[in-house]
Amino acid sequence: MSKSKIFEDMIQQSTDAIIYTNPDFTINFVNRTAEEMFGWTLPEIKGKTITIFHEQELTSQQKKEMFSNLYSGKPHDIEDASKRKDGSTFCCQIKISPLFTEKSRIYGYLGTIRDITEEKQNEDNLVKEIDLLTSLIGTARVIVAVLDRQGKIVYYNPHMEKLSGYKLKEVKGEDWISRFIPEKEKERTRSVFKKAIAGHPTEGNINPIVTRKGNEVTVEWYDTALKDDEGEVTGLLAIGNDITQRVEAEEKLKTIYENMPGGILMIGQDYIIKDVNYRTCEITGYKREELVGQLCDIVCPKGSASKKCPIWEEGQEGFRGMDTAIKCKNGIKKPILKNAQEITIKGDTYILELFQDISERKNAEENAIEAKKAAEEANQAKSEFLANMSHELRTPLNSVIGFSDILLEEVKGELNDPQKKYVSNIARSGNHLLSLINDILDISKIEAGQEQLEYSSFELHEALDEISILIIPLTSKKKIDLQMELPSEDIRVYADRKKFKQIMYNLLSNAAKFTPDKGTITIIANQEKDKLKVAVSDTGIGIPEADQATIFEPFQQVKSSKSSEHKGTGLGLSLVRELVEMHGGQVGLKSEVGKGSTFSFTIPDKPTSD
Repeated sequence: MSKSKIFEDMIQQSTDAIIYTNPDFTINFVNRTAEEMFGWTLPEIKGKTITIFHEQELTSQQKKEMFSNLYSGKPHDIEDASKRKDGSTFCCQIKISPLFTEKSRIYGYLGTIRDITEEKQNEDNLVKEIDLLTSLIGTARVIVAVLDRQGKIVYYNPHMEKLSGYKLKEVKGEDWISRFIPEKEKERTRSVFKKAIAGHPTEGNINPIVTRKGNEVTVEWYDTALKDDEGEVTGLLAIGNDITQRVEAEEKLKTIYENMPGGILMIGQDYIIKDVNYRTCEITGYKREELVGQLCDIVCPKGSASKKCPIWEEGQEGFRGMDTAIKCKNGIKKPILKNAQEITIKGDTYILELFQDISERKNAEENAIEAKKAAEEANQAKSEFLANMSHELRTPLNSVIGFSDILLEEVKGELNDPQKKYVSNIARSGNHLLSLINDILDISKIEAGQEQLEYSSFELHEALDEISILIIPLTSKKKIDLQMELPSEDIRVYADRKKFKQIMYNLLSNAAKFTPDKGTITIIANQEKDKLKVAVSDTGIGIPEADQATIFEPFQQVKSSKSSEHKGTGLGLSLVRELVEMHGGQVGLKSEVGKGSTFSFTIPDKPTSD
């Protein structure tokens, strides 16, 4: 018998009416007893408030007492008059219990209602009770049938008429099994009938009946022998519930259960595996019969030494979203993501363990880590190679530049105009190539960890004056106005002086490159708490917003029709960021196309621990 069936039976066969509401007291579910007790079917009242059953509204004091109990997690018991669909009332005992989520939030309420109307003691009242029961049999939403000792139809109620499509008068006196039972079930049903007629009641016997239209309706039967005053069996009373929809729902649940992408284990308090789904067998390599009935340590590496289930012993919290492993039949431990939840079925408590096989994800993560490691090692090797090639690259290039300068000075003789032009081109190209190599080598040395800072204390004004002299050849050619906005008092800088000057030179040369003739470049510096902030602002072409995110990356330049005429390595600003961050500072940028840019950086006023 499936767990969902047991649970359904517990609810539907309860002698108490059971009502489940949402947090706002709108009805979500009622059992058959509640339907019979109040006269409404679930579809008629689902979504309506529970006040539909109230004869009188609760007083404010009653409401206060009820919510005080519910919000503190206590059930609330009351005795009150309830109202049926037909307007009649009856006295009942009501117990309301709050339902909490794992995070202690109320997600609904469960109400159990019991009719406690006093039974009539006199004969007149007893007759009325009998009449009422007879009426209920006629209107009950269950099958009520009476058969004689031979199994012939004596009586069945209107609900059976509606369900089967046959009026009682059409089939009265016919053999029940011949008329209603499918061929494949006839023999088994006849055996059950003989057992019941012999005085052995049967409960929960399930077999279908065939309707007039040829459809099969699944019914759960409760059979009892009828006896006369002398105790002789006269026939059989059969009460049946139409469980067709429930069986279909169970089949769907079973299909979902067996075909879930993850494994499922149900473990009892004795650490014994009670049930598994098909996916569990696929993951572990065990057959179902090899797991059910075994200690759960057969698949649990953590519990194998103690022969105890760690979920029961240590609590469930540590096993929710847990990255762990499961033992397979072949001895391999597969990585899984596990969740454990306590469930109760017919009063017995179990642990429901759900897990996903994450072997592929783990393999992908390991491959990604290895790939990242290999890439980092390759990049480190590249950086070390370039850093170590500094001397080999610079020495011959310096010779080319040096001899070009000697020729231009005409120490060994005069040059004609074409010769001067050619030698000048060689010198200019050599210096450009040397600048490119120096930038590449500086970046590579930083990446290779070979660049070290040599901190010293120096005056800001003095360092900026030295840089201004170096930048004059670039600004004077385009008649750019170089301005400074500095504090009147001296500011001392704690940094690597050479690297600081390199940062400023790169920012100023970059500004000069992209500022048109007769433009302005402004150096702004001030002390902010425990750091120095320096900004270089220009009236140049500006940088589009789309390019601002990558402008500090190596070999990145602004791509526009105006910027294409400005040649460069694309390493100057990248080197600025690397050198500033080596000092423990940060770089910034504000720019607007056609109006200019402001590059800024901050460095601490004392050396960093790094």
